Amino acid sequence: MGFKVKISVGKECNLCGLCVKYCPANVFEIVNGELVVHEDRCIYCKGCEPLCPRDALRVELLDEGLSIEIHKSLL
Repeated sequence: MGFKVKISVGKECNLCGLCVKYCPANVFEIVNGELVVHEDRCIYCKGCEPLCPRDALRVELLDEGLSIEIHKSLL
């Protein structure tokens, strides 16, 4: 199941590449000196926000009515 997200990149971004290197879903890439964001790949872990040394990334969940179910293990 994918999440609908909006990822904002602020002008503070200096293309350090940490988000590119550590994103588990390969959301970010640097192409021709610009940060390209593939929002459709985002798994909403929000790991990029605290990772960014310039505080340039914001991830916002757009899905309304999203519910999370927790099930007890059978073991």
